[in-house]
Amino acid sequence: MAGRSVINKRPQLPNARPVFPFTAIVGQEEMKLALLLNVIAPLVGGVLVMGHRGTAKSTAVRALASLLPPLKAVRDCDYNCDPSDNNSLCDDCLARLEATGKLKSEPRAVPVVELPLGATEDRVCGTIDLGRALREGIKVFEPGLLARANRGFLYIDEVNLLEDHLVDLLLDVAATSRNRVEREGVSAEHPSRFVLVGSGNPEEGELRPQLLDRFGLSVEVETVQDLDSRVFIVERRAAFDSDPLKFLDAHRDEQERLRGRVLKAARSFPKVEVPRSLLRSIAELCIRLGVDGHRGEITIARAARALAAFEGRRKATAEDVRRVAAMSLRHRLRRDPLEQSGGGARVQTAVEELFGGSGEKGSDGERKTADERGVAKNPGGDQSENSEARPGGRMKSGENDNQKNVDARRGPRLDGGNTVAPTDEVRLKQNLPAEKADMKLRAGRVSQTARRANSRSTSYARRGRHVGAASAEAVTRAIAPDATLRAAVQGHVGRMNDSKGLALRIAPEDLRYKRFRAKTGALFIFLIDTSGSMAANRIGQAKGALAQLLRRSYVNRDRVSLISFRKREATLLLAPSASASLAHKLLDELPVGGATPLAAGLMRALNISRRASIERARRTNLVVFTDGRANVPLAESLTKDGAALKNQIRDEIRRIGATLRGAGVTSLVIDTQNRFTSNGEGQFLAETLGGRYAQLPQLISESELL
Repeated sequence: MAGRSVINKRPQLPNARPVFPFTAIVGQEEMKLALLLNVIAPLVGGVLVMGHRGTAKSTAVRALASLLPPLKAVRDCDYNCDPSDNNSLCDDCLARLEATGKLKSEPRAVPVVELPLGATEDRVCGTIDLGRALREGIKVFEPGLLARANRGFLYIDEVNLLEDHLVDLLLDVAATSRNRVEREGVSAEHPSRFVLVGSGNPEEGELRPQLLDRFGLSVEVETVQDLDSRVFIVERRAAFDSDPLKFLDAHRDEQERLRGRVLKAARSFPKVEVPRSLLRSIAELCIRLGVDGHRGEITIARAARALAAFEGRRKATAEDVRRVAAMSLRHRLRRDPLEQSGGGARVQTAVEELFGGSGEKGSDGERKTADERGVAKNPGGDQSENSEARPGGRMKSGENDNQKNVDARRGPRLDGGNTVAPTDEVRLKQNLPAEKADMKLRAGRVSQTARRANSRSTSYARRGRHVGAASAEAVTRAIAPDATLRAAVQGHVGRMNDSKGLALRIAPEDLRYKRFRAKTGALFIFLIDTSGSMAANRIGQAKGALAQLLRRSYVNRDRVSLISFRKREATLLLAPSASASLAHKLLDELPVGGATPLAAGLMRALNISRRASIERARRTNLVVFTDGRANVPLAESLTKDGAALKNQIRDEIRRIGATLRGAGVTSLVIDTQNRFTSNGEGQFLAETLGGRYAQLPQLISESELL
């Protein structure tokens, strides 16, 4: 243990809570298969599950862990070390083994660690135990969540909202199976081998492509839309809630059969082979789909071997590849950032072209049933997290893309008025100045490199990567233990008679506070005029220009908000979100018609910017698409005189514009009005907002539409 920090011991608590059985979860077959393949072959690399909330994601992880037999772990070890595997022991277990020649073991349930969205780096990796440092005067390493997850599952809900540096860290540990900590004056290393499962709703934001590629498999889940199936789901959940033990007993035989198959498959996996001819086909598939790097074919080969082992075979077949290809590659394909559909269909098409006809066949050519593949066909599932089921038959998947209503998060449905066809995405290469298209909306002219650097770490934040300490509270009150202890040691001599039994006494002036840097990005509020004065062709071109700006925001990892205004009000279509694809989807079929309440739209944008200002270091940029012909006042007018009404509207816009400028909001006005008929309304708005001005291009030919 020389040169290493002492490990703080904590008791291991048993988990006796009834868990919904894995074989009773109905539907979501792809997700269940992906989880099973990772248990059989952890080198597959984890699972990313994207889709709607309440679709049995976390339930499936807990259920699979409860399906597995208890671990044999070293007694009193914080890391669940395997006493039969000397190569993966922690330093403390190695020291005990050298001293006594053997390690005592105890059974433990397979751990399932859920990572909170607000978890900090020291909570995840481990940090110094400040209590023991004060009482005993020694550096003691307190293990974090990665220690608890060893030989189990690490589940991250809303992984797409997790800090990027934490996702990087977790993926690195998952790939190496070791957690190395060099921070806050402590040095420690311990085993951390787990199945990483991340889940999230893509409408709330997306992972960077570099992070997506690090997940072995990616599956998509959807909410059941069939009425009878949803009723049945509620009934099944009620049966489990009313008598969990009875429900578990009813599925005991299925659980035992599946457990046996998984354990047997894990033992036989190293002996399963992939013929060279099949490896060539896998590589050709990745080439056809333009997959970057080589993780794609490596993952397919491992997943196909795991599937073959699960089905009791010693050689992977083309059918195995067909069944795992989509989940192995869909998240690795290049795609338009505004495209909402996943890459599963593209993968499946390429698979059919390369391998021929479809159909799930084993090595004997026979079509396999769901039960033969070990995927439960018995209707049931954790009904608090929706699963797909239909009494007495197969369930039909809902067509969520055809859903017309906008959910509560997006705002109310826009009814009435004319409807514009889906967004006309136009190339603005000559008509819109390059600096406008590139979204250089920050004050002053800065280089691309400086702009990117500033958008990522312009100032200290409440969360992010720990980069230092300060003697005064700044953004955060989080104490930096290492810096605090060093300061206390320096002043310890003068306090020795006042230590009150402590090895070290810390005075208020010794406190040091953590400083964090985070990739802050920027917030872009897109305010679009959908009033009657916006002719159909102009609104189409405006939406096309906006689509290009959304692509830029995706590249820069900025957040976007979308507001439309028409008739007498402004509607928040999308609260600040990292999902450029959702913003683009909401643009399609926007109704057009009615008056132009420009002041209401600006006021709504001001409210959004005020809420965003609570997050320090997040700059707000306002992009307004309008012809500027405001004709509805914010406050009810008592006059019918046209000139007086116009003056009232202009005064309101001036006041709101001054407030936006005072709040540091940078603005760009894109004038949708024909320059030959314009009376300068757009230029007036840009001057009022203290922003920049650009005109939407003239009519654009169909050949230029994207």
